[in-house]
Amino acid sequence: MKVLLDNDVFFAALVRGHPHHATSRRWLDHTKPTGWGIASETYLAAVRLLMNPKVLGSGALPAATAVRAVETELGGPFPGRVLVAPRRPDREMLEAAAGHREIMDIWLVQIARDTGHKLATHDQGALSRWPKDTLAVG
Repeated sequence: MKVLLDNDVFFAALVRGHPHHATSRRWLDHTKPTGWGIASETYLAAVRLLMNPKVLGSGALPAATAVRAVETELGGPFPGRVLVAPRRPDREMLEAAAGHREIMDIWLVQIARDTGHKLATHDQGALSRWPKDTLAVG
């Protein structure tokens, strides 16, 4: 089964100090051979977070290093794909959002559906709202 990683999984796998690092890292390394990817939005979010001193403190990375970290993770013997949405956001899905925090989840679920992936996440809300489209990491 091909998986699309939510940023909570991808970023945690990248950052050793993240509370979900060990779980995400182990899960991702085990899953890579079956096919995996991230949305372009997840790519950009990971770079942004790796550069953010409010997130990483004095360990924040310069842009070139942050991009290299993301690209390194996407490389290797089982490379990840960067998926770009094949169509505009589904209006009905967006209008059904219970709040602003669901917008990116809805978008990633739509990309996963449209590209034949399942969204791999730690997000309990997404897991319970879209059980057929999501996969729990951990």
